[in-house]
Amino acid sequence: MAIDVNKDVQDISKTITGYQQYKEFKQSYDELKKIGGTSFEEDKKKIVKQLDKYNRKKNKQDNTCTPFLEHLVKQLQKLKGSGLDTDKFVKKIYLDSLKETKKGIPELLVELTKEFLNCGENQAYNFNTSFYIPVSEIDLFGVLQTSPTDRIGKFFYEQKPEDFQLYSSDPTNEPFSMNRELYKRTQNLNQSFSSTAGSNYIGTSLQNLIDITYVETYVDPITVQPIQGSFFKIDLKPRQTFPTVDEFLNDYYSSINVLEIKTLFTYLVDLTTGAISFAQNEGKSKLDSLQKVMAINKRISCLCSDTKKEISVNSNAKISEIDNTTDSFFELTDVELRIIEQNISNIKKGVIEFEDCDNVQVPLNVDATLVALDNLTYNEDTNNQNEIEDALNILYPTSDQTFKPSLDKGFLEQFLNAMAASVLSPKTILPFLTMAYATNQPIPAGVNNILKFSKDYRNFYTTFISRLLAQLTGKVFKYLTKEIIKLTKFINSDIVTEKRNKITKIILAIIALIGAPLNSILNFQECKSCIDELLRLLNLAVNASRAKILQVGGEIPLPLLLASKALAGYSSTRAFMNTMENLEAIGVPVGPMPDGSPNKFVASMYAIIEGQERENIQNGKLAAGVPPLTVLPIGLTIPASAYGKSFWFR
Repeated sequence: MAIDVNKDVQDISKTITGYQQYKEFKQSYDELKKIGGTSFEEDKKKIVKQLDKYNRKKNKQDNTCTPFLEHLVKQLQKLKGSGLDTDKFVKKIYLDSLKETKKGIPELLVELTKEFLNCGENQAYNFNTSFYIPVSEIDLFGVLQTSPTDRIGKFFYEQKPEDFQLYSSDPTNEPFSMNRELYKRTQNLNQSFSSTAGSNYIGTSLQNLIDITYVETYVDPITVQPIQGSFFKIDLKPRQTFPTVDEFLNDYYSSINVLEIKTLFTYLVDLTTGAISFAQNEGKSKLDSLQKVMAINKRISCLCSDTKKEISVNSNAKISEIDNTTDSFFELTDVELRIIEQNISNIKKGVIEFEDCDNVQVPLNVDATLVALDNLTYNEDTNNQNEIEDALNILYPTSDQTFKPSLDKGFLEQFLNAMAASVLSPKTILPFLTMAYATNQPIPAGVNNILKFSKDYRNFYTTFISRLLAQLTGKVFKYLTKEIIKLTKFINSDIVTEKRNKITKIILAIIALIGAPLNSILNFQECKSCIDELLRLLNLAVNASRAKILQVGGEIPLPLLLASKALAGYSSTRAFMNTMENLEAIGVPVGPMPDGSPNKFVASMYAIIEGQERENIQNGKLAAGVPPLTVLPIGLTIPASAYGKSFWFR
């Protein structure tokens, strides 16, 4: 079990880096050997990918954590190599996660609502009752403040108009555009949904759910005093079956599209660049709320559980990290608050600031951004390559094409936030609060934006963000393991090849020795007297210290020596990777030269290690004195000399 997640991630990163560096270096080194005599600068391949010096990068939020998903993405990018193609590959993984994630969101919302209400499957509610829910409690992002026909506002609504007749004819395949309907209610004071649609709102079971009316005043049933404001009057209607919370939630959430794809990309553009907020001239209060909840989401993304069950990515397991979300969890640091102020200032000025490019500020191209969103037709089932490309490149029109890498980074960092914002729209919060009112739950006062919602409904919100994150993490982890398996296969293949070549060279060297002229052997035999003398001296030493020799043991315990047979043995491949790691640890660059040419120093290190290994294979030998092995009735066996090959590998 992991004790220190950050240390474990660092160890994984170092190992992946070493493997990847070796793979790329070895490929380049082999190429250099083929074109021996040419300069290193002429070689078109890079030797190594430099280790990601994350702690050396300029990072404003250096006092905050790094989400585990971000660690995984960095390792995946390291394996795939740097550049826009790799960024595109990772972004595509995020898009691929949408279909599976979207499918599980209704079930997730039902589960979290029931947990908040602390009710089981058979928890009933009273129908033929009315509740007045402030519009601001449902509209956490201010969606209903703009029209679905507005040039910008339309991106936050469903693409299809609110056609109740079409929905009623096939509720399973024609989800109802409830956000559009809620806006329509706000434009028709005291006019109920049923009066215009000719029916109460029904679920996919075709049974009654609710009737909705927008009102600006009502009489409090307890104080009998008029209450002024903006409210949705929700009338719970009788059903053919027993009215349970579970049935109500499932019937409602299955009737809407919980994740509008174009809305997701609109939020993605806005949260990354601020272009939409600038175009809408959003007030500072709303921007402040949005920026702060993004910081909180990052903290939630950093929460890790301790058991396999808790960090499961299948969205079925409970998580324990919500226990950590005390009031202090939502208190931002001075550094974070200053960053938020700077971000708001940039949005108000209509610029985007790129930290990776010396904090240069570039004007936002709002018109091009809106055109790109207008033309976007992506859906989670599409196989149209043009639609996929448009989705992957949705951020590019906001700024100069020079900053594509920075925009790609923003795409990945804000994708989770964009998903959460698009899901937590008025139509999603409506049934949650309706059931909270219907079951007499304590309703926090003053919840009028997403920041307040995240704090006052913290268990619901924290678990929701964590479970969305789990889906993304699962997808990235799956691709990362595939890449690691491919890389380890390459490394293993190289080690196996290295071992096979060594064995061949050893055999050939020994054969060459056996086939040497006879006089060489005779010359060697003439030294036998010297050897015999040494044996005599050794035998004297044995006889003089007979008692000590009979004792079992030595400097290294015999069982350990015998167990050493299981060791993998020396490998020049591993030796080189260890050398690179040590060089990096002391600050010696192991990456390619600034002009992209191979690093001669690293190449020379590999050449040295390989040369030493070749010499050992061809000429290395082992000489050893074997002590007495058996105690015979007449005494000890005579010790002997032993010769062999220095066999460093298995």
